[in-house]
Amino acid sequence: MNSRLNMSGVKFSQTVTVAGFIMGFVTIWIHLEICIAEINVDLTNLKQDVIMHKTDNRKDMELLRNDNNDNTLEILRKVDEIQIYLRNKK
Repeated sequence: MNSRLNMSGVKFSQTVTVAGFIMGFVTIWIHLEICIAEINVDLTNLKQDVIMHKTDNRKDMELLRNDNNDNTLEILRKVDEIQIYLRNKK
């Protein structure tokens, strides 16, 4: 059984095998590059969301802090009234 040889003296079946192997590597490499690009896009979107929500959260925290301060002052006023009432009762 004679095998066909191509120009470089390698059998045709070996050439097809090596070409398939190289094509497999190229296919995997392209797939990985696409996946990395998708991850980069997702990461960029997440960074933008974090930046956008950071300012919203800062505003919300400021409102909560102000409300907390107001409530604390109101509680302190009530405690003072109770203390004054208790002192005057004696």
